[in-house]
Amino acid sequence: MTLNDLAHHLGQGVIKQEAFGPQGLLPFLGLSHDSRAVNVGDVFIVIPCDHAEAYARTALKAGAVALVAEPDFVETTGRKLGVPILTVSSSRRALSQASALLYPGQPEMIVAVTGTNGKSSVVTSIRQIWQKLGFAAASIGTLGVDLSYKVKLKTELPTTKLTTPDALTFHQILSQLAESNVTHCAFEASSHGVDQYRLHGAHLAAAGFTNLSQDHLDYHETMDAYFEAKAKLFMEILPPDKTAVLNAASSYFPALRAMALGRGQTVISYGVDLEADLMATNIRLSTDQIRFDLTFQEQTWSDISLHMVGAFQVENVLCAMGLVLAGGVPASSIVATLATLCSAPGRMELVGKTAQGGAIFIDYAHTPDALSRALMALRKHAIGNGRLGVVFGCGGNRDAGKRSQMGEVAFTLADDVYVTDDNPRDEDPAFIRAQILVACPTAHEVEGRHQAIRTAIRQMRPQDVLLIAGKGHERGQIIGDKIIPFDDRAEAQSILKEEVTA
Repeated sequence: MTLNDLAHHLGQGVIKQEAFGPQGLLPFLGLSHDSRAVNVGDVFIVIPCDHAEAYARTALKAGAVALVAEPDFVETTGRKLGVPILTVSSSRRALSQASALLYPGQPEMIVAVTGTNGKSSVVTSIRQIWQKLGFAAASIGTLGVDLSYKVKLKTELPTTKLTTPDALTFHQILSQLAESNVTHCAFEASSHGVDQYRLHGAHLAAAGFTNLSQDHLDYHETMDAYFEAKAKLFMEILPPDKTAVLNAASSYFPALRAMALGRGQTVISYGVDLEADLMATNIRLSTDQIRFDLTFQEQTWSDISLHMVGAFQVENVLCAMGLVLAGGVPASSIVATLATLCSAPGRMELVGKTAQGGAIFIDYAHTPDALSRALMALRKHAIGNGRLGVVFGCGGNRDAGKRSQMGEVAFTLADDVYVTDDNPRDEDPAFIRAQILVACPTAHEVEGRHQAIRTAIRQMRPQDVLLIAGKGHERGQIIGDKIIPFDDRAEAQSILKEEVTA
């Protein structure tokens, strides 16, 4: 593969190709956007930042044979580096397009889901449904890459800690999954991932939207910008002749529906107790399951059972159903699998019970809306006069505006509130807790997450329910620039064992 091949593939995004001159036939072996990971023979793609020149020089010393960069970099720095440079309008878009060229393999059926909350639960359910139907399936997202039991990897997949991997890693994963005969793949599309062109080049059959509430405003700044980033999944990545699966309960539904129809996409709406293509009604909750009735087009099913907790899980399952339907699977076949579905790890997960019968759940809820939904759901699952408690904190160096909002949610919806630490990063944990407590004055402030979980569990009475929120599946606490091993599930279970042996 030559530099001219790369320029041709990038197409209209290329501003100048002639800079390659006679070196256009120069072959290249790989791509990189991380100067620390450059191999000899790579093309280095310069992502705009304050240290772009230093990174480019490091990449060239490591053996990069050419650069891809935006006009500002080329004019101010690129011309003095003495290497072929392809000038593009967007380096991030070019990275995604070039990655798809280098790793062209993809599973036959790919679907994506975006939204503030519920993405992991949706892709996990999709993968399980496909698996039950006999497909070799995978899901990609916050929980990593999960595979059905039918999959035997031919090569080890690259690791990623992001909900949406960087473009190069993402396309490498898709290609390796295809090489391992994975035919079906569902992935989470974060707003950062969509906005930064990490997913462009994926051949989507359908895309889903769960909801939109405040989060990531440290990055997007406004809710309008946050929505626009999400909408790019449907406007730029999902082709016009494919299917958009949209939550009819969202205030953003009318706008997204109009956008999708305007592009020629088919829309499948879903909702609970409201008019939609996929409609759930008559929700019934018990200690550890949900029952509901389902309507799709003119078909109806009564008394469907989900072995999950939280009425909002019905919305997630409906979104998953819509995305599987978009791939041509009959509704009756999907319905037959629903009773076998399990919650995603760390999502409304029952991790243990006290000797007196109190139930302890962990959940990834780390936004005001997610915390509200989790608490309201558990309140409905509580038995008798049991009290509802919550342990939570807020992350450092992130959207500070949601801290008081989460405090207000906890103060309004829970009986016992324990405000503690959750990935304080470079901020003072006491300051973060103080910002939460402004709206939650009766809460117990407990320094240290371990101590907060211990205190909350030891205060539980028979029939109480406790939610440990914010970390879910995570196995570490970020303090400063270090990740300290920490697992809410393991902490709770260890404290319960102490109770038994005491």
